[in-house]
Amino acid sequence: MTRHETNFTNASPFNSLVSVRRHPLDEQASHKLSTRVVAYTPGFEEVARLFERASNDLGTETNLGVIRRIMSNNPASVLAFARREGFDCAAPHAEGIIAWLPLTAAGHTALLNGTFNVQDPDPFHLTAQHEPSTAIYVWAIYAPGLAGGVGIAFDQMSSPLHRHADLYARAASISGRRLITTLGFEPLDTIQPTAPSGLYVFRKPGSPLGRPLYDSYPTPGQHYTVTVVRTHDDLAKVMAIRSAVYIGEQACPFEEEFDGNDFSSTHLIGYAGDEPAASLRVRCFATFAKVERLAVRQEYRRSRLAPLIVKAAHELCRMKGYARVYGHAQKGLVNFWRRAGARPFPGAREFAFSDYDYVEMLAEIEPHPNAIAVGADPYVIIRPEGRWHTTGVLERSGDRSTKRPKEGR
Repeated sequence: MTRHETNFTNASPFNSLVSVRRHPLDEQASHKLSTRVVAYTPGFEEVARLFERASNDLGTETNLGVIRRIMSNNPASVLAFARREGFDCAAPHAEGIIAWLPLTAAGHTALLNGTFNVQDPDPFHLTAQHEPSTAIYVWAIYAPGLAGGVGIAFDQMSSPLHRHADLYARAASISGRRLITTLGFEPLDTIQPTAPSGLYVFRKPGSPLGRPLYDSYPTPGQHYTVTVVRTHDDLAKVMAIRSAVYIGEQACPFEEEFDGNDFSSTHLIGYAGDEPAASLRVRCFATFAKVERLAVRQEYRRSRLAPLIVKAAHELCRMKGYARVYGHAQKGLVNFWRRAGARPFPGAREFAFSDYDYVEMLAEIEPHPNAIAVGADPYVIIRPEGRWHTTGVLERSGDRSTKRPKEGR
């Protein structure tokens, strides 16, 4: 989605054209941006001129009739940008534009189940001006050289009417995906596995989607969910699942199954409803993470729980900043791990342990744009494993008065 883009997205009447540095929307200082960029509500003639300009750049046409209907319903859904220097309110000349669709609850539901028509939205799915929205679909951005306007527009999308409305968008290309991830959007299907493919979300504070896949248990309406092990009771469930699968079915000796690494690992449990049905553990090394000990109870092996818990593990690794996930795949399960994104790599070795033959495999993943790293909020770093998205007990303790031990004690 740069000025060199050559195709519109199939999901929207026009594309997004803007180039920005890596900077999430909620971290952009709009008060500083406003010293260089002016944002205002344009007239339809200006909008038509800009969209015609965008169409000429991209070699396609825009449905101005749909845009006119949407602007008539809610003029605030389109914002124009111009450089502050030389701006004349009596004769404004827009240089960029952003169009966004505030959605009703019905519109939000339609977006999530794949029935929302982004080319010609149903009026029932859109809020009118001054009505609160349940979600916001970022329809198009055209702001070459005026990326600051996007940050200013985000302020409007975060007004009291839209404070908790998550933002959604689609990427039409690799550059488009780079843009929206730069702005802090993430693939929705990492949070809701049943979400339409290609849909990205920017979650607001207090968002109902504020839980990643590896912390999705329990979620109303979701039958298969996953959570990180945090209690002795959780770890007992993991041991029960692995005992049934590896010791019971594969006759693995106890000391080989429980190999001394369980207290130095992060474990995940997959649930079917409220029934613990799958488990997996992750061990972290300097330059890679290792996914291992995947176990699914026999009665759930035809469900989608196995790929779901592996996907959750990859998301956990992304959040920890890893780009490589290593594993040992049983030779009979190589195709499963291929579908999960792993491949035998050049020089991968085949070997055997506990009476089964294995091959080394590697999955290349993209670290999360907000991966935990030195420089992150120290309160975020001390939150419970896999709960970096929500306030932890230790930061709540920060409201108490501080103490210092006496010297020499």
